[in-house]
Amino acid sequence: MLFFFLLPNSFTFAQNSQILKTILLRDFSAQVLTSKEKILYFLLLFFFFALYMPGISWLYNVAMWLFFVYSFFFNTLTEKWALLKRRKEIILMLSFFLLNLISALLSSNQKEGIAFAGFRIGLLVIPLAIGTLYIKPNLKDRIIFAFAVATACAATGSIIWALFQSVKYHDASLLYNDNLSVILNLQSIYFAMMINLAIFSFVYLLVKKSGLINKSLLAPALLILFVVHFLLASRIGIIILYSAIFIFATQHIIRNRKILEGVTLIMGLLLGIFLLLKFFPKTINRFKELTYTKFDFKSEGKESHFNVALTADQWNGANVRMAVWQCAWAVTKNNLLFGTGIGDKMDVLRKEYAKNQFTVGVKTNRNVHNNYLDVWMSLGLVGFIIFLIGFFILPVFRCLQTNDWYGIAIIAAFMLALFSESYMDRTMGNTLLGFFLAFISSYKKPSQ
Repeated sequence: MLFFFLLPNSFTFAQNSQILKTILLRDFSAQVLTSKEKILYFLLLFFFFALYMPGISWLYNVAMWLFFVYSFFFNTLTEKWALLKRRKEIILMLSFFLLNLISALLSSNQKEGIAFAGFRIGLLVIPLAIGTLYIKPNLKDRIIFAFAVATACAATGSIIWALFQSVKYHDASLLYNDNLSVILNLQSIYFAMMINLAIFSFVYLLVKKSGLINKSLLAPALLILFVVHFLLASRIGIIILYSAIFIFATQHIIRNRKILEGVTLIMGLLLGIFLLLKFFPKTINRFKELTYTKFDFKSEGKESHFNVALTADQWNGANVRMAVWQCAWAVTKNNLLFGTGIGDKMDVLRKEYAKNQFTVGVKTNRNVHNNYLDVWMSLGLVGFIIFLIGFFILPVFRCLQTNDWYGIAIIAAFMLALFSESYMDRTMGNTLLGFFLAFISSYKKPSQ
């Protein structure tokens, strides 16, 4: 995959060599890292590339367990305990997983409950590994850079593969949505989120004026990321990214009084969107669905697709969610305090679908498509409060205390994404949540 990013037509040999030196810790500034920090870095580098490995969807789980085991050699149990006591958000994340496990064991459908708890094992393993370390600033920036480069490599590889497939089969739709990310074994919503995080990472390093960034390589990397992101056609991913750019430009104007630069950035953004829509018009179909939110539970109309004409009688990403949320909220109200249990949540939800004659929901076994509602429905108000405080409120508060705007951007992206998807119903979703939220805690210097 790294080969795709280092294309000879795009970059000079000297520039490629510099990237490899930086990634492999062969540059001069890497000498400040200790042996333990270097081993942890390489394990995480392996983890990042494993997230995108074609045909080996289990490899990132192997990488996760490797850095989990190594984390116990990185510092002592005494040091881990001392850090854990100061990081209440990590304690709450671990408590949330334990609540899931207890809920699974107490569910009537214990088999399904254990399966859901298994999907969420990353919420135990990763916070326990990364959340009990202190990652110093030099290593922090290296890890951020490694993730961004791995994602740029994956984006380059996916677009090359999709172009090849599109030409081979004379089908432009192979450049869009899940077709674009299928080579990486990723759903488009997760890949779009990872590209968002990679762009935030590159911008953070650029604003910080990090020596890791080569500006001549940054422009083509960002171009590829933006194009692939747009083609993935994830509505929430696009809303998050372009809202972040607008906020960044506005903040830049206000703080630095550089009106011309800020306006140029916004105009460039609008021009870029116009050109992308001009050359890749299918993405706009995904947003047109938002104008068709009315639904009839009993309708057995076909589901819309970005590659076909959109009509009012279809089920689409917007009205399906409206129907699902109505059913899920009815279940939640009947199980307000303690929830259904994670093993029984889909059984109870399917009964609500059947009660409303929501045939499409029953046939497709639709999950809640809203992580907040899913948690409240399955784990009750107690689980919802633990989730909200541990995963978002405390981390944001800690970021505000330390003026960590990179951390706030990452957390805000997840907060928005969880409104339209149930991340915790997928192993990848839990892995991303667990890693980035634990990582944000890990580089906060322990209070004296």
